[in-house]
Amino acid sequence: MQDKDVREVLCWIFACTSLMYVVLCLRSMYTISRNYASLTLSNLLIFVLFEAVVAAIAGTAWWTILKGEPLARGWGIAASLMYILIFLRPIIFFSRSVWWHHVGALVIGVIGLVMFLRRCEQHDPHPHST
Repeated sequence: MQDKDVREVLCWIFACTSLMYVVLCLRSMYTISRNYASLTLSNLLIFVLFEAVVAAIAGTAWWTILKGEPLARGWGIAASLMYILIFLRPIIFFSRSVWWHHVGALVIGVIGLVMFLRRCEQHDPHPHST
């Protein structure tokens, strides 16, 4: 599989993640609004704000990669780092260890970092012959 193909797959993973985190963010806001007792700064930061940031970064990464924008590489790196944070979030904020539920996010994050940190190599289909 070529780098371009992997980046295209990551692009659509970012799109799906963005949509999923928009839904999670809306659901968290609804749940918190129904249960004012759970409305704490910690809940807002850990759930709502984190979910909104993941949705925004993944969505922007998807769009810039899809359109071939000059900033696509940077947004791809940012989105890949968000996947690593998705993996680390349960380890950092929750006492019970459920990190293994998010191993897929870690894998996507590492693959994304490898793909987007590497420069795109331009292959000349007609090399100069002497």
